[in-house]
Amino acid sequence: MTHENELIKSIILTLKNKLVVVPNAAVAEIISVSDVRETKNSPNWLLGKTRWHGVDLPVVSYEAADGDEAQAVNLNTQIAVMYSASEDEEIKYPFIGLAMHGVPHVSTFTREQINADEGALGDHPMVAHKVRINGAAAGILDIPAIEKMLMRAAV
Repeated sequence: MTHENELIKSIILTLKNKLVVVPNAAVAEIISVSDVRETKNSPNWLLGKTRWHGVDLPVVSYEAADGDEAQAVNLNTQIAVMYSASEDEEIKYPFIGLAMHGVPHVSTFTREQINADEGALGDHPMVAHKVRINGAAAGILDIPAIEKMLMRAAV
C-alpha cells in the first residue's frame, strides 16, 4: 500500500455545528454523564470533573474555549474520553473529557480526501489544523493544546 492510499481511521465529533476530527486511537470511550462537579475559580471552558473508571476526568467545552456559551450538562450529555498525549508519567490527568453534541461517527479517509483549509477564518485554541474532508469543513483536535490549557488553569 502506498503512503497516499493509507487509510486514516478517525472519529468525527459534532461540536455546536462544527465538525472536529480526532484519531480513532486517541479516544478511549464515549460516555454519557449527568454528574459533572464544578471546580472553583476555573475558566468557563472547564465544565468541571466527573468520575470515570475511578479517575477524576476534567470535562472541557470546545464552544466555551472559543468564546461561546458552554453547553449545559444534563442527562443527554455525551463526552469523548481521550487519552492524554503527554509522555510524562507524572501527568495530573491521563484522560481528558470533551463535552459534545450529537452522535460521533467513525470514518475512514485516505490522505487524498483530507485537504488543508487555507480559507478558514479564525483560530480556535483546541484546533491544530483546519481541513476539508470530502469538501466539508472540519478541525483536527489538538489534544496537547488542551492539556496545556488544563495545566495553566491549575485544576
